[in-house]
Amino acid sequence: MKPDQPPTPRPLRGGWAPDRGAFESYVRHVNPTLGRFLKLSGRGFRLSRAHGAVLEDDQGRRFDDWIAGFGSLNLGHNPPAVLDALRRQLDAGAPGLYVEALNPYSGRLADALAREAGPSFGTCFFANSGSEAVEAALKTAINATGRETILRAEGAYHGTTLGALSCTGRGPYRDGFKGRLADFPEVPFGDAGALRRALAERPCAAFIVEPVQAEAGMRVAPPGYLAAAREACRERGSLFILDEVQTGMGRTGELFAFRHWGVEPDALVLAKSLGGGVVPLGAAVFAKGLWEKAWPGIEVCEAHNSTFGGNPLSCAGGLAALEALRAPELLAEVRRKGERLFAELRRRLRGRPLVADVSGIGLLGGIRLRESGSAALSWEGLGVPELAGRPAAAALAVERLLRQDVFAQICGHDWSVLRVEPPLVVDDAACDRFVEAVDAAVRWLERA
Repeated sequence: MKPDQPPTPRPLRGGWAPDRGAFESYVRHVNPTLGRFLKLSGRGFRLSRAHGAVLEDDQGRRFDDWIAGFGSLNLGHNPPAVLDALRRQLDAGAPGLYVEALNPYSGRLADALAREAGPSFGTCFFANSGSEAVEAALKTAINATGRETILRAEGAYHGTTLGALSCTGRGPYRDGFKGRLADFPEVPFGDAGALRRALAERPCAAFIVEPVQAEAGMRVAPPGYLAAAREACRERGSLFILDEVQTGMGRTGELFAFRHWGVEPDALVLAKSLGGGVVPLGAAVFAKGLWEKAWPGIEVCEAHNSTFGGNPLSCAGGLAALEALRAPELLAEVRRKGERLFAELRRRLRGRPLVADVSGIGLLGGIRLRESGSAALSWEGLGVPELAGRPAAAALAVERLLRQDVFAQICGHDWSVLRVEPPLVVDDAACDRFVEAVDAAVRWLERA
């Protein structure tokens, strides 16, 4: 069964439909290396339309989306509630507010986020991306504590700006910047004892961690770990920062993943689906009084700012997305679909020699694959020697899934893991197609 047909699009108002020349302009002027690689790997699709969990190219071929913009599209492509809110905001004639102005649009969204996060939260800083929101959390922690060191978890991914990259795990994202990044120490993810020892060795402004390390292979925080981390930070006067850019906004079956563990952070970082998958929006939500402590007085109260952070259009999209994603019936469906999906994946893949593990929480997870041992299925055998030594099985599974009209991807820091991350609006039929496609891809790898 093929993905559902997208609805007929509305007439473009002041816009244009992308033609082939526009796609070629990407290759020439945006990222030539990536553009050429996508073409050579058979992934140079000219995607032109989308709705819900379905993508369509300019030839009418339809795909199930199991990447969801790496967590940006929890409500799916072009969610009607968000688009309607944006149209109303555009028609309202709101001013383009600058930083030194009372901004009622960011005020409404900040109030809603603080209330949803919990009674201990009080202020929000708005930005345009997760990396920017992480930067705000790091700088606020350093100023509030008077300490210079941030503690990070091994395998983490927090963004690509210099501060966020200093908290990201070793790998290609940061390897080219050795000596240029802050010397922030690293501790093993999930090891509360190692964290306590590191906090005792030197004064730290904060410990930043993801409840689920998506890029490190969908590693879920073990039971008790986040609570122990929070307590260890309190004992040493360090702040506890949770990066929920990818795990927040309903992805795990709770609006914020920290609710699974009952542990509130001092700073909560959000982005991606906070903008409904339509507008760029990031936020750092802080405990009451923390922002004022870090940025006291008139001279510095706006020393950290963002020109377009909290702009009226993005905040309108954020409010609509938050209203949709906080709905108890949607969150209950995420939990139901996630339990059903991962149970079926485990059942179908149980005992398969190339499947090492299936992990998941809500609609976020991964399938860890072993290498087949076949020289033909190594990067050298595939004619890409520069990737020698990296796992190839999951990347090959991605290619086989594409042949079955399924868009998927591997984890950025662990190429042995096929990520499972559909829009939260995915239906049971699409989940069944995904299970069938994964099963077929693994069988092909075992035979090849």
